[in-house]
Formats: sequence, structure tokens, C-alpha cells
Amino acid sequence: MRTLFVVAALAIAALASTELSFQGGVNLTNANADFSFRYTHAEVDDILVAKFLVWSSASIDSSSVNTSSATTADGMIGIGALPTALTPATTIFAYGKGSAAVRVDVDSAAKNLFVSKQKLDASFDGGIMAMAALTMQEFDANNKPVGDLLYMHPQVSCGGEKISGDNGNITGLTCSFKATKASLLGFIPTDVDVTITYVTSMKAGILEYGKTPVSPRSYEMVIEVKNYPLSKDENHVRMHLGFLSVSIGAEMSGSAKEVIHKEGQDDVYVAASEYVIVGNNVAKVNVNVTSGNPGISDFMEAALEVALGAQFDARIATVDFPAGAKDFIYDPAVGAGKSVYEAGASTVALSFLVALVCALLYLF
Repeated sequence: MRTLFVVAALAIAALASTELSFQGGVNLTNANADFSFRYTHAEVDDILVAKFLVWSSASIDSSSVNTSSATTADGMIGIGALPTALTPATTIFAYGKGSAAVRVDVDSAAKNLFVSKQKLDASFDGGIMAMAALTMQEFDANNKPVGDLLYMHPQVSCGGEKISGDNGNITGLTCSFKATKASLLGFIPTDVDVTITYVTSMKAGILEYGKTPVSPRSYEMVIEVKNYPLSKDENHVRMHLGFLSVSIGAEMSGSAKEVIHKEGQDDVYVAASEYVIVGNNVAKVNVNVTSGNPGISDFMEAALEVALGAQFDARIATVDFPAGAKDFIYDPAVGAGKSVYEAGASTVALSFLVALVCALLYLF
């Protein structure tokens, strides 16, 4: 992975709302080569008790797919579920090659997966993975837990609002709620505000909201937290994310920074930034990835078993935010090809971000 550089002189302000617009005068490095235009489609669906942002991205127009182009065309889909009273915000990403992957009806695929428990189309054997926003907890300066473990899902459904920007080039689904904690009465709300926003884009660029890099080859989950009641200013918030991928025939380096890829296809990745937006500043976070059970609900785990296969590898990404930070915006992502966090920015450098990359080898 190439070395990235930081331009620290730029003061970056985070927006208080989820209005979606591009930051002016800046784009991803080599945007035309690495994140060129693709035929993308995004829409909001109601599936069972949750709202989903379903997205597809194809290298060619599905209406023009023919036998000669089927072997070189590729398609990717993202299925993002907003959190419910029992399930965390969860994203499933799949990559495949050939006309079937390009022509897939992602709306039907999402409903078949979560309602009928039908496996995703076989054309997506190029790589399937998932990520979930799990919990947060206060830790002291010695990395000892303090207080309650908070869950990043609401006590009741938070609904969800479709949002868009840049004349329809950016599509999102957002939901705000109070983080919950476990009690004898079940999950009860706290005073901590959480907003989960899924974002897709037809163009490469950097959003004003959270300074999130987006592209037609990636699917972002933006997590905004407000009013975390740290008991001491020297303490910090630790967030837990779940990263899931097929375990058979796939490998991941201990540092999670090396790409394992299948020859002849794009790498598939799940990535977490090494920086967070705190107030008007970019601040560094510490990210560690270890093996572990993400503790996803039975319903969501059943769907993931169908999508990924019964044997999948589960890892926990722990993200330690700066001491004293009570309000912040953080954005993990999934995608194929070059990581949006590895790309940097072309005219005004984005804060240094490191990709936690996990690429899948498909089974024949």
C-alpha cells in the first residue's frame, strides 16, 4: 500500500446536518482513472421492519450488455439496513463479473435475502462482505472500560429519511435516534444522539458532511455521535464495528493493511478511516482489528449466513477516538478496486486515512 501524506494546514469544519453536497475545489486523486463514471442506481426500500438503501454500480449500461462484453463487465451492489430495536446498522456488499452481475435487480435481491432467505445471485462469487455499527463505551486513560456499554440502535424504529444532493448525483438514507443500553427492562434510551447515514454517489468527491470521500465504486456508512457524557475529559469513546467476510479460501493479514486479491478481478474491501471529524478539526483515531463475534442479532446473523455462507469470518474493529471528544463524525466504507481512503485528495489533501482492507477470493 502506498505511503500517504497529510496536509495539516487545512481547517475542516463538520456540518451539523446531513445535507449532502460536495466540498468545492477538491476531489479524489486520479478520480477519472480509479473512480470513473459507472451506471449507478440507488433507492430506498421498506423491507420487513427496516428501511434499506439499495445500490448497484455497473461498468457498462445493463441495456447494452451482450455476450462479447459479459466476461469483462463487472457489477457491484450495496444493501444497507438502518438499525432497528434489535439489529445494528448493517451493510452487505457484493462484487461480480459478467452480464448477470451487471443486470441484477438489487431491490429484488435485497428482499429475497432478508424476506425469503435466498442467497445472492451466483454471479457475485467475486466477493461478498459485510460491516455493522455495533457499540460504544467510555474508556479511561489506561484503556479500562467506564460506565455502560451503549448500543448503536434505537429502542424503537427510527424511521429513516431519503436525502440527496448535487442534482441527484448523491443519494442517502439517514436516521437519528438515542443510543440505548441494556437493562432488566430491555434496551432503554440514553442521552447520546446517534445519526446513521448511508451514502452513494455517481461521482467521485469529498462530501462537506463529515468530509467523507465517495465514489461510484464505494458505499459509505457515516456515523455521527453527539452528547456522549464522558465522566472525565481525559477519557475517550471506543467504538466497535463488525467486519465479516467469507472464511473459506480467503485470507487477511494481521495488520489488515495488505490486499489479498483474485487475479483478474478487482479487490473487495472493507475500510475504516484513521481520522475522525471532531468539531472543526480532523483528529486521529487508533484502529485495531481482531477476531471475534460481533454479537449481531439472530435475524441479522441468519441473513448474513445466507449472503456470506454458513462459514464466514468475523472480526471486530475497535476505534478509539481522541480523549475528551463527545461529538464526532466517523465513516467506515465498503467497495471494490482502490479504497476511497487510500486515494487521498487532488487539490486540497484530505486528512490521512488508512484502509483496513479485506479482499475475497471466490470459490470455483
